[in-house]
Amino acid sequence: MPKITFVIPAKNAQKTLAETLTSLVSQTFKDFNVIIVDDGSTDQTALIAQTFQEKLPIKIISHPESEGVAKSINDGIMRSDSEFVARLDADDTAHPLRLQKQLDFFESNQKIGICGSQMNVFSDDGLTHYVLSHPTSSASIKTALIQRCVLAHPSLLIRRSVFEIAGLYDVNFDYAEDYDLWCRASLLGIQFANINEQLTNYRIHSGQVSNQKSQLQQVRDLAIKKKYISAFLDGDDPEELPKFLSLTNQYENKITSLNAYLKCGKNILQLAKNIPDTEEYHRIIFGSLIRHLNQ
Repeated sequence: MPKITFVIPAKNAQKTLAETLTSLVSQTFKDFNVIIVDDGSTDQTALIAQTFQEKLPIKIISHPESEGVAKSINDGIMRSDSEFVARLDADDTAHPLRLQKQLDFFESNQKIGICGSQMNVFSDDGLTHYVLSHPTSSASIKTALIQRCVLAHPSLLIRRSVFEIAGLYDVNFDYAEDYDLWCRASLLGIQFANINEQLTNYRIHSGQVSNQKSQLQQVRDLAIKKKYISAFLDGDDPEELPKFLSLTNQYENKITSLNAYLKCGKNILQLAKNIPDTEEYHRIIFGSLIRHLNQ
């Protein structure tokens, strides 16, 4: 039984999969296997995966038709038997030291259930290149989840016990399935961390799910926020607050923005009493207000 299983959902990934798998061949930590879930591909995705089977211990699960990202990842997890599950997408790559650094972190931080990293974001045309940074402590991550998903999915190493406690990905939240799971895990006491290093390279391109399903992703994102914030409000309806905090929402003008803020006042004060990281919370609230007033 390997220590780690990489679960990689792949749909029509023939252009990028070889580069992704090459980055796994280069890992300094070698006790892992790879499960590729071919989600109804109509190109050479499965054949490319097969060409790496002499270099990597790869198992391929094939869906005759596309069943979605959440179902694909769940199938991969259920077919694995390792202590840890590592996530990576078929268009991203891992730094050679990624697994070793994450395992070393887990060894020194036994209470952590999910460990991610910062990400190097790039595009093949070279026009996009920046570092996507997220909070590093569990308290700041749990607080920031009221606004956005601050655990970069392709960067994560996850203890199997997390899925035993929080369950698998909810297929009803496909395209925001990771955000939903981290919020559920947070409320169940799972501890998080992000290593403050760029251990994953995230490719931006027009064919990725976040571009193709952005509108549906935004709808589900708001539904997740509402549930998560409500839990910190002792089950009360957060009303306008999830929309006010959403980074994808814009109000018509400054007056509308200010009225929305005033409407959120009671919930903002109540949430402040229960949120784990007060400093991060203040940054989110004031940052949201400034963003709306300056639009």
